[in-house]
Amino acid sequence: MKYTKYFIIAAVSLLAFASCSIFETDPTENTAVPVIKYVRPTVAAASDSLLSEASMGATVAIIGENLSGVDEVWFNDREAKLNPVYVTNTSIVCQVPGSMPSEITNTITAKTKAGKSCTYGFSVIIPSPKVTSIDCEWAADGSTVTITGNYFFGDASEVKVLFPGNVYAEVTDVSTTSITCVVPEGALAGTIFVTSLYGKGRSEFTFRDSGVWFLDFENTSTWNTWSYSDFETEGGISGSYMNFVGTGGSWAWPNSNLCFYYHNPTQTCLVDGGDVADYALAFEYECDYWSDTPFCLIFTATDNSFDVDSDNAQWHWEPYVNDGVYSTFTTNGEWKTMIVPLTDFNTSKDESETRKIKSVNELVNINGIFFGAAESDTDKAISLKIDDLRIIKL
Repeated sequence: MKYTKYFIIAAVSLLAFASCSIFETDPTENTAVPVIKYVRPTVAAASDSLLSEASMGATVAIIGENLSGVDEVWFNDREAKLNPVYVTNTSIVCQVPGSMPSEITNTITAKTKAGKSCTYGFSVIIPSPKVTSIDCEWAADGSTVTITGNYFFGDASEVKVLFPGNVYAEVTDVSTTSITCVVPEGALAGTIFVTSLYGKGRSEFTFRDSGVWFLDFENTSTWNTWSYSDFETEGGISGSYMNFVGTGGSWAWPNSNLCFYYHNPTQTCLVDGGDVADYALAFEYECDYWSDTPFCLIFTATDNSFDVDSDNAQWHWEPYVNDGVYSTFTTNGEWKTMIVPLTDFNTSKDESETRKIKSVNELVNINGIFFGAAESDTDKAISLKIDDLRIIKL
């Protein structure tokens, strides 16, 4: 409710700034030199506070005189986007540009259509790097990965990526929101740090996180009691992986190569208490081709049970469908990380019912099967590899 309140206050404030614009002189006729007196927040509750600096992306109100003719506002050497509705003779409401300036002048420059201009001392706060994700959390040493986030300012020689184990990555490419680098030899499990020209940020994820339960498919005889699926090592990221190869079809029960059954040897809960919303299922995958038939994963507390018709909540993975359009899904030989909040286990076999995992006590065994409605009448080939299945805390 408080967010709604602040939004309404902000909206009213913006309209208040703009309300007199319809009574102003035509901006093209305003030939006076603009004057900036001060800058303040747009939220009414903070309107008495004056600003000498603001973060990238912040919305500010520029207060002054002769501003109706202004059609350009620059923060350093980056131009802000102006909405004419929010430009009046005494105020301009705009957003601080989110791109990195080439030259830092610590000024706001306002320019009019008539060629007049003024400057005002003002600093843009450049944030430290924000490191949100990596495309493969269990990438092997020597492999190339992409780190995603924001505020990665600098080129490949200026941005540093430190992996746990106190080893630096070779950075090959940098944009504001992504870094491509090579996982260094000796990398361990833990936090990744990124240092750019304007500070240091730490990853919001844990590299090579084993979670609260972990299965690496190295000793399958202890839990694969039904001999489902195949296991290979060639081209993997860390030893043996689960290899699904076969042909899917609409509501066609597949052969054992396209099924997966983890029979928990202890038949106890895989996590130590907590709420379902606190956890996610994570794994690495590499897909050669997959264009039809969903992959269904199901947690169950029932011993020796593999039943897609049960009342258990299911998660259906269909990466080959985007906005209703079917195509062949592939990772082009690269291993990626998939993270599925357990709250996404929310459907039935035919997706006709809404379900949920009611308690972590249901997290005992895991079933997986390529099964369900398919678009094509012709059975389609599937080749998908999965490794390092785990439950992690969110």
